[in-house]
Amino acid sequence: MAQAIVCAKASVVCLDFWEIITQRKEIIYSLLSVTMYSCADLLIYYLKDRFHMFVIFTWISAGIFTASAIDGVVRRSPLPLDDRRKVIGLLAINSLLSSACELGATLANVLATPGDSVAILNTSPTVVFVLSVLLLGDPFTLAGMSFSVLSVIGVALVTQPPFLVGTLVEDISNEYITGVSLAGGSAIIQAVMVIMYKFIGNYDIPPFYLTFFNGFICLPLGLTLCNVFDVWSTPHSTGEVFALSSTGVAWYLGVTSVYLAVKEKQRPVCVITLMTSGVVIVMIGQYLLFRVENTWIGYIGALLIVVACIGIEVSGNGVDDPADENEEAHPMIEKTS
Repeated sequence: MAQAIVCAKASVVCLDFWEIITQRKEIIYSLLSVTMYSCADLLIYYLKDRFHMFVIFTWISAGIFTASAIDGVVRRSPLPLDDRRKVIGLLAINSLLSSACELGATLANVLATPGDSVAILNTSPTVVFVLSVLLLGDPFTLAGMSFSVLSVIGVALVTQPPFLVGTLVEDISNEYITGVSLAGGSAIIQAVMVIMYKFIGNYDIPPFYLTFFNGFICLPLGLTLCNVFDVWSTPHSTGEVFALSSTGVAWYLGVTSVYLAVKEKQRPVCVITLMTSGVVIVMIGQYLLFRVENTWIGYIGALLIVVACIGIEVSGNGVDDPADENEEAHPMIEKTS
């Protein structure tokens, strides 16, 4: 009898836990995304001394395109019939932005350390916060602005620019400066893409179309870059093939998970801030796998980024989405009939 009571209580706890999980699926999607992106970042850093950055970009694009094609054949997801012209336009714009972000992030991981590039990429929640205020009608709060400034301070501590640490400009390589700049540009593009996911999600577009269009554009672009600069090379071992292929698949899963998370969660800034743990994951990974060390100031900066971005999410969760009170408050994201 006692065992039956214990089993019944355990079942109730499991059901309650499952109900919580199913109600907050955006957390699962966000954590899956940050895990996949972190794996891709570390794989890119591993491959950078073996292959040219354009070759890595091409393999990533091929992985995204192949995984998307398999997903499309298996699921056979139809494109929504309503406003098909607008849907195709959104997908085309998103694909161009995604291609630029993918190329910029890949080159940033090669030219700079993955810890620094990921830290800069994770400032995108602050940009999402601003865009959410301007485009989605989210309230502008003092807490959100303060956490945005804190995030910038964290990035400065991680990257340690010359004017802060007293390093001579000559000691900073042009490659590193280029990598940091590309990471910053990719962060802005990523923020715009997350806002677009909100618009695209209102049309209930399957994630297959986002990744397929992305691979369709990036794969020819990568092949063209390899041929123009004559840098194409083939892998010489099974391990290299696996690493190159895994990078593309991980990127595909990362993009898909972010989109699904934004569909589940009304506030894009709350989704993308859950992905800031990638800073910690990559910094730990680059030390354990490649012995790439950072200074204690850099780790404090990474912690400030995480705290700042989580603070933006917490400060925003206490405010109801205006769209719930009045759907007409956000005419830009309404699904027209």
